Amino acid sequence: MRSKKAHTPTLLQLEATECGAATLGMILGYHGCFVPLADLRRDCGVSRDGSKASNMVRAASDYGMDGTGYSVEIDEVSGFQTPYIVFWQFNHFLVVEGFTKEHVLLNDPAMGHRKVDHKEFDDGFTGILITFEKNENFTKRGSPPRALPSILSRLKPQRAPILQALFCGLLLVAPALLVPACTAIFVDEVLGGMRVNWFRPLLLTLAIAMVVQFVVKMVQLQVYRRLRTALFAAFSGQFQWHLLRLPLGFYAQRYPGEIANRARLNEDVAETISTSLVSTGIALCSMLLYGFVLFCYDATLATIGVAVSAINFIVLKRVSAKRVEENMRLAEVFGRTASVSISALTNIESIKASAQESDTFGRWSGFFTNSMLARQRLETTSMTVGLLPSLLQTLTVMLILVIGGFRVMQGALTIGELTAFQSLMLLFLAPVGRLVGMGTQLQDLQGDLLRLDDVLANEPETTDDLSEVEVFPEECVRLEGSLEVRDLTFGYSPLEPPIIDKFHFKAQPGSKIAFVGGSGSGKSTVAKLLGGLAKAWEGEILFDGRPRRAYHPGIMRSSLAMVDQDVLVFEGTVRENLSIWDSTVTDSSLLRACEDAAILEVVQGLPGGLDAPLLEGGANLSGGQRQRLEIARALLHNPSVLILDEATSALDAETEEIILSNLVRRGCTCIIIAHRLSTVRDCDEIIVMQRGVAVERGTHEELWNSRGEYRRLVESEEG
Repeated sequence: MRSKKAHTPTLLQLEATECGAATLGMILGYHGCFVPLADLRRDCGVSRDGSKASNMVRAASDYGMDGTGYSVEIDEVSGFQTPYIVFWQFNHFLVVEGFTKEHVLLNDPAMGHRKVDHKEFDDGFTGILITFEKNENFTKRGSPPRALPSILSRLKPQRAPILQALFCGLLLVAPALLVPACTAIFVDEVLGGMRVNWFRPLLLTLAIAMVVQFVVKMVQLQVYRRLRTALFAAFSGQFQWHLLRLPLGFYAQRYPGEIANRARLNEDVAETISTSLVSTGIALCSMLLYGFVLFCYDATLATIGVAVSAINFIVLKRVSAKRVEENMRLAEVFGRTASVSISALTNIESIKASAQESDTFGRWSGFFTNSMLARQRLETTSMTVGLLPSLLQTLTVMLILVIGGFRVMQGALTIGELTAFQSLMLLFLAPVGRLVGMGTQLQDLQGDLLRLDDVLANEPETTDDLSEVEVFPEECVRLEGSLEVRDLTFGYSPLEPPIIDKFHFKAQPGSKIAFVGGSGSGKSTVAKLLGGLAKAWEGEILFDGRPRRAYHPGIMRSSLAMVDQDVLVFEGTVRENLSIWDSTVTDSSLLRACEDAAILEVVQGLPGGLDAPLLEGGANLSGGQRQRLEIARALLHNPSVLILDEATSALDAETEEIILSNLVRRGCTCIIIAHRLSTVRDCDEIIVMQRGVAVERGTHEELWNSRGEYRRLVESEEG
């Protein structure tokens, strides 16, 4: 099984759902069209569920490439012209670059270039294959993503400590060169020339060199520490501030765990740049200086040393590339083993109830055995990497000793100079392994920087632009509560039909509007649009007759509040959880909000009242108490419009009725996304949603008598 081999540029996915967009980027890059992953993500309509093959083909046509999908058998895949995309294990896209007798060459957006044997490829291949060909609209553009510009932009504010570290590193070269020079003088003059009076000055010089080396090394370590701290603080601060200002759409298509993991990458980047990158730069400069001195001693021996070093570098680079591949495979199989373990512990009750302990252990054992085999292969490669430098170093010393001996006998070198040359050559060879390791670190660094820059490239929401603001806090402190929606259209992916289509309704100040419907009908999406957590494709949302942008952000913050199903309770006091550290909030406001949220008795019953400590996630509160605390937080600033997105799902009907009555007494407009239809019967209007469209609207009596969808939902609930 052989075919022409292609070598595509690697475009690593930043999230598990981006594999389709990343593989398309690799195909485009192979033909000379380099497109940023963020653009491909948009063009392929990537969501939390990934992207469809049809969307990838459609996106490719925008860049001048015709995509064709095939359903083929495994023995047919080698007949297609590489590179092409295959659907792998029903959850991943890969680029196939070619075939050898034993392996299939892949470019995996999750880990880069790798190869698998034909059996593994057969097991993972789903039968779906997509080929791409250039058409007359194709044009080359862009360039491959590079880490250097991103590194330089981050290092620009830290030029002073970096120059200090480089200066210290180069300063260490002086005492390092002084030791071989003193050795040569000692051998040739003190021992060979019997100049005993030179002995003390040489010892003093060596002692001074050792002291200077120690002091400079200590200063260098301090500079490294300050640089690392400064970089970490700068990177983390910039990233966190940018993250907090991003629109909700950014979070809607990404998983919180992935975003949190990216925030942690700042420490790794700061560590790599401040220590590894700078020290490798110093090592490279030192090698050049040592090499220059070696050639000054003897060009013939220096050439031999440099040649062996080059061989050492090439061999280490090849072995390290294999080690990276094995490391990726090890991470993959260990991840599967951990996943099985976590799944077993999470579902331990079901496993015991169905007596599946033996089967579960057998499945875990299979993955664990594979991980142990992968670890053994990696350790074998690591041992090779560890032995090669010392082996080649010994070979270099032996060659220099033999050839250098002949040079001494010819009178081209003295014995002292040969001894000094040996010492210098060891200093020259020392950084070779570090340079090879830095190549791997740079690949990891580039991946980390791409993940961070993917966040920083998104435009943040800004409250600084007040050019369209018509109403300022001096004119209006709080809205009256009128709300109107006109022809609202919205979807999460521009390549898919809209979720909400031409939707409209009106709400008068103090009224109660309820949205009901089955799961996926669009109720919560409407709530997000009203709350400003998503931006509509078309249509308008008017507050007191004006769009949101016409009001100063301060007015909207004090007039509009939203409570959804996801309750936030952090470790701190009740007061801190309600006020979010706003010191201007009075106790009377806090107590009133708690009373209207029907949680005042609970708060007063806690040791310390408002200053009672709460555990992370509200672990010392019940589910209903956590929801009421969230409602109290929303009521704290007395909003004129309150959106409740299934915010009372954990409450009993009586408590829910009390809270809704208190909201009516407050006079705020209530938009209720209902989970319990019995509580919305007295609403001024009930809107029945179905697939993003209002299929019915009216009061409870009107909808009940119409014998439509609403009545079916009520009868289904009452069962």
